[in-house]
Amino acid sequence: MTTTAPLRGQLQDLQLPDLLDLLHGTRQTGVLRVQAAVTGRHVLPFQLSLVRGEIVSGAVLDWLGLDALLSCPPDPQAGEFEFVVRPQGGTPLLPYAQLVAEWARVSDEWQRICAVIGSPSRRWQAPLPGFQAAEGRSVRAALPQSNQSLIALAETLTQAVLGGQARPSGQFAWFGLRLDVTAPRLTGHPLAQLIDGQRDLGELAALTSTGAARAYLLAELEAGLRFPACGWVWRDLLWETDVLGESD
Repeated sequence: MTTTAPLRGQLQDLQLPDLLDLLHGTRQTGVLRVQAAVTGRHVLPFQLSLVRGEIVSGAVLDWLGLDALLSCPPDPQAGEFEFVVRPQGGTPLLPYAQLVAEWARVSDEWQRICAVIGSPSRRWQAPLPGFQAAEGRSVRAALPQSNQSLIALAETLTQAVLGGQARPSGQFAWFGLRLDVTAPRLTGHPLAQLIDGQRDLGELAALTSTGAARAYLLAELEAGLRFPACGWVWRDLLWETDVLGESD
């Protein structure tokens, strides 16, 4: 590829592993943006930066780093992509072949883990460091005080759940979000009428249901809502939708 015009296409026509192999083999430098179709009608937006064909960064919106990249589907069966040639800096996260293999492995692990815990945002009460509070804590909240990676801590919790040592609190990390009255884009949505700048998402869940609050927040994100930490919130909402649905 010698042109600097964006390369755009559908993932059902050119699958992501083949696209990455192409960019790697031709030593491209630029940004690859992906809108991956996941969990029915929903999408997960993420991007990768490449330098001479090596992946130097990954992100789900404002969630940056290797953990963010490895949480994304490595081979989505549908969706859109755009690759833009532009100068990039940085060093490879891992050698290309190793990264691709690790991405596939960790993606499978996340599917297994979330089938048990729902997502890193679900709060659990367990006799584990960081999870002993009566109201429970999420993997996201416990992570800063742990010495583990995100997926390693999630695996530790998963084993506690499977061993009958942990119970869900019925709450989620995103319950604490409070939307400004000017934030909703889906003004016709039933839950948008409940946004008053005072109620947080947990209170909306209590007034309706957790599934309804989750579906509403996800719809607002897909409509363009942005806030600090919206990247990992989006990723977790999709995992929860896949495992817990929109009616729990």
